[in-house]
Amino acid sequence: MVNKKAPAPPGDTGARVQGAQTVFRAMDLLKLVGLNHEQGMSLQSLVAATALDRTTTYRLLSSLVQTGMVARDSRKLYRLGLEAMQLGLATMSRVPIIERCRPMMIRLARRTEDTVYLVVRNGDFAHCVHYEEGAFPIKALVLQVGGLRPLGVGSAGSALMATLTDAELAAFHARQRASLPPERSSLAHLRRQVAQTLKRGYAATDNLVADGVSGVGMYFEVTPGTYAAISVGAIRARMQDERRAWVAGVMADELGASGWGVPLP
Repeated sequence: MVNKKAPAPPGDTGARVQGAQTVFRAMDLLKLVGLNHEQGMSLQSLVAATALDRTTTYRLLSSLVQTGMVARDSRKLYRLGLEAMQLGLATMSRVPIIERCRPMMIRLARRTEDTVYLVVRNGDFAHCVHYEEGAFPIKALVLQVGGLRPLGVGSAGSALMATLTDAELAAFHARQRASLPPERSSLAHLRRQVAQTLKRGYAATDNLVADGVSGVGMYFEVTPGTYAAISVGAIRARMQDERRAWVAGVMADELGASGWGVPLP
């Protein structure tokens, strides 16, 4: 069967058709980069996958980089940019994970009286998609819906970082070292942090995001190989070791009751 082109609208011009073709090619590149976001794609691999010539591919990628839809790292690998992430996550308020987690988060906020956050992993970043406030009068509102932070920053991001393999952790560190807090900028420190999180079953942070604020974070598996995290943030005076362990236990109870797998040992 021969595929026929749809008839051009009256008054359409060759320039308009050429412009549409450019958009389609750019979208194809963006989709390929998105599908290979974790490992990144080289210019050569994108040329091979699209059958476009090298000059055209580079020109389209450069345009996507300028708009923030694609990012090019120091090794000349292409990944999704922050603008692409923001666009995709702008619809998170209607994603089923929020609908499923919100009742559990409300119960957790009532039991702890502190602020509960729901965070999803987006490449190298932890993205807050929802939070519920507890009744305690002093709030630890350190993360807004839509906020992006590198993994390892904040208790939820630290919990999500513990889902990386050692090779993934090393690659993450190489890409994001400059954006990590100075006290967490070494790979050795990140490895210790991951080991502690896995041993305890939860991440614990103090004064990392804001002075006087502490948090407990716990990851859970949404679908096989895909993770999200919840965290409870509070003023430091409310997060002494004994209460921190209690909060982690309450989080594990609520996650388990909601049908999510939890990492507590």
